[in-house]
Amino acid sequence: MKKNFTKYLVGGALLVTAFLESAHAVPSFARQTGFDCTVCHTVFPELTQTGREFKLRGYTMSNGEKSKMPLPLAAMIMVDMTKSSNNTGLASDNLALTKDGKILIPQVSLFYAGKITDKSGAFIQLTYNGTDLPDKTDVAHHIGMDNMDIRYADSVMLADKELVYGVTVNNNPTVSDLWNSTPVWGFPYAGSAIAQSPGAATMIEGLGQQVGGVGVYGLWNDFIYAELAAYRSAKPGGIMGAFGWKNQGLKGDAALVQETTPYARLALQHSFGNNYIMFGGYAMTTTINPAVISNASGLLDKYKDRAIDAEYQYTNGNNIVTATATKIWEKQTLDGSFGQSMADNLNNSLSTTRAKVSYYFEQKYGASLGCFSTVGTADATKYGTFNASPNSRGEIAEIDYLPTQTIKLALQYTRYDKFDGASKNYDGSGRNASDNNNLYLLGWFMF
Repeated sequence: MKKNFTKYLVGGALLVTAFLESAHAVPSFARQTGFDCTVCHTVFPELTQTGREFKLRGYTMSNGEKSKMPLPLAAMIMVDMTKSSNNTGLASDNLALTKDGKILIPQVSLFYAGKITDKSGAFIQLTYNGTDLPDKTDVAHHIGMDNMDIRYADSVMLADKELVYGVTVNNNPTVSDLWNSTPVWGFPYAGSAIAQSPGAATMIEGLGQQVGGVGVYGLWNDFIYAELAAYRSAKPGGIMGAFGWKNQGLKGDAALVQETTPYARLALQHSFGNNYIMFGGYAMTTTINPAVISNASGLLDKYKDRAIDAEYQYTNGNNIVTATATKIWEKQTLDGSFGQSMADNLNNSLSTTRAKVSYYFEQKYGASLGCFSTVGTADATKYGTFNASPNSRGEIAEIDYLPTQTIKLALQYTRYDKFDGASKNYDGSGRNASDNNNLYLLGWFMF
């Protein structure tokens, strides 16, 4: 199987490469700006300083030439295979039992990505999820709106320094972020959809495509960045629900974000020589109805997420080093869940830590090493773990090869030291954390 997968993957890469005229003639952002992909990305989707500037200014930077395409469209296809350490003891309906070791097409996306007017632009991703096919054939459940970020941007002079400001309409807190340290754009940039993953995560890591919001942002003197946004949940049957913005994973599909969810972001950045550094923080407060259908009490849950993050980038000729880190602290006040016996505690805490460092040579060969940790209050009912603990910890190693600027071949290995609260027998049925270790092979193609 591994030999066959490698053969198909390499063959596919060569076939796609044969149809590419040049790297700058494929993705819509590159066509618009006339830049090579390497100008805005170290290795996609990780941004350089130019890439951050392009996003900040509303995806409007252009070489002034008229595109041959009437719309700024692009596409993406992922082909992957996962090999887990041990799938013994998993539930009979677990995808890993039928998909492990098989070639899958987990994601096919179509993008509207580029300039709308001289001061507005968009990044809109429509995605087809094929991970569990052909076991399920209802295509309507596999196509939906993915990440979306529509912007208006302009600039003025303030105290003799430039203030770039803008408005963003998006469907995922931190999708508007300029850095690769926050949840949406953080490492790993792709991962297995069938490998086992820990059950606990902070709220800010799990609201993607489940809310819609509007934010305002500004960067003054290329130094101080600030953003304020407000999000609301999709309503059943509403336009956001029709595009897949529904609340999944929040104690059942019926759960909805209530009231307005405020989000704030502050960051300081500075470039010196070949070095670039950013240090910042972000925060979000979310109110959740844990059981919309049967919540007679009207009591709600509140999640307060507070985080710090940092990014460092060194660029010198063909050598690029990038390091990112973030830590999120979450305070949970579970009036609704506790009152309906959906949680053991009225108050919980949960924290997530992620960090990684990567090195790329000629933006063609690269390696990354990351670590992750989740620690929190024991609550068996809320997290559904055998030993009540949400604690998990592990490492991720990845090597990348890019035969062209728009094709990435990646080999990733994830290792767990602790999984859902324990290193040994975490589920009460004999499974160990190391049983969830997995090798992930990916072909990522951009057009």
